[in-house]
Amino acid sequence: MDNLSARKYHFIEELMTVEEESVMEALERVLKKEKEAQERISPVQKKELDKRLQSYSENPEDLLDWNEVKEEW
Repeated sequence: MDNLSARKYHFIEELMTVEEESVMEALERVLKKEKEAQERISPVQKKELDKRLQSYSENPEDLLDWNEVKEEW
């Protein structure tokens, strides 16, 4: 079992011992917020970002100066 899987399992075990409604509500809010944050970027956008990060990793000197770009536009 990898570390993340073990942590999830441990979290579920801990979750089963929660007795306070307020704790459950707080955990639900955190999970909902995380899910919404993940949904803000589409798979297509993520693929494009990954492509750009890879390009930057391979050619970190291949950058444009913002002031030059503004002048051209």
